[in-house]
Amino acid sequence: MKATQFKALLDSLGSLTPSQRKKLAATLSPTTPSAPPFPGLGQAPARRLPPLFERAGSPQRDGLRAPARYLCRGCSKTFNATTGTPLSRLRDKEQFEAYADCVRQGLSVRAAASQVGVSVDKAFRWRHRFLQSVVSQQPRGVAGMLEVDETYFRESQKGSRKLTRPARYSGGRAKGAGRKAADWVPVLVGRVRGQPYTVDKVLAKLNGVEVTAALKDAVKPGETVVCTDGHSAFLRLDKSLGVETRYFVAGYHGHTNKTFHVQTANNYHEQLKSWIQRSRRGVATKYLPHYLAWHRLMTWNRGGLTSFDVLRSALGQQVINT
Repeated sequence: MKATQFKALLDSLGSLTPSQRKKLAATLSPTTPSAPPFPGLGQAPARRLPPLFERAGSPQRDGLRAPARYLCRGCSKTFNATTGTPLSRLRDKEQFEAYADCVRQGLSVRAAASQVGVSVDKAFRWRHRFLQSVVSQQPRGVAGMLEVDETYFRESQKGSRKLTRPARYSGGRAKGAGRKAADWVPVLVGRVRGQPYTVDKVLAKLNGVEVTAALKDAVKPGETVVCTDGHSAFLRLDKSLGVETRYFVAGYHGHTNKTFHVQTANNYHEQLKSWIQRSRRGVATKYLPHYLAWHRLMTWNRGGLTSFDVLRSALGQQVINT
């Protein structure tokens, strides 16, 4: 139907009788949709629109599986499950499920490209599109002991066309003696003891303001106890977050304190740094939040996530830290 005809139809709705309105509503009531040709992408999108939308077109396109498309009767615009998500406007959507399985396994770019049958460049772009929504999937209002500690990653400009410092070949040391603060990027990690919840955040600077902003949604006054070390950035968390805070300093309290410690967070640090430095062979600092989210995604539970869970996370549905 043309736009002019559709507008004329809308204008004529005001003259309908009550019985005619009921017949029209019954005619336009949604029918039970067929099974989606592609898991996750055939479902109704999460984008908020008036409850007046219908399937538009055929789910088959050029013999390939494609996500279902919908038409909004209010604005006459069409959309699908990827509209408004990081996966929007990507081609070859029929290969998303296979690539989500590569993300679940933690495959390298070249291995994923070979397994899915896409170019290396496309596999790299898809990796960061799939991980973009996962960065913000942090826990909210956790109850229990939240161990918080910081770690550092060497600042990396890998892949940049213009470096702001002399190049470090093969990951060598920067020029000059000592450990310069500008050469390192602080990462805050919080782990809930005995539970799979993980908070992670790349900080511009390790101070109280940055730490408070990273933890404010994860804690809940009266139910969360924050346990951390004696760094100055953590000294006022009890006031800034309004939660009970316990401090542990190995040099002062010794190594035998079984109640208040940060060994769970430190253990996660070791796993994270080993995975990034050895398995990923180091990552560019600008992509570090994506890799933190990727590791958090893969370590969410012992049973592991399915490729469908990874795809749902890429579409913005929070699967982890829930």
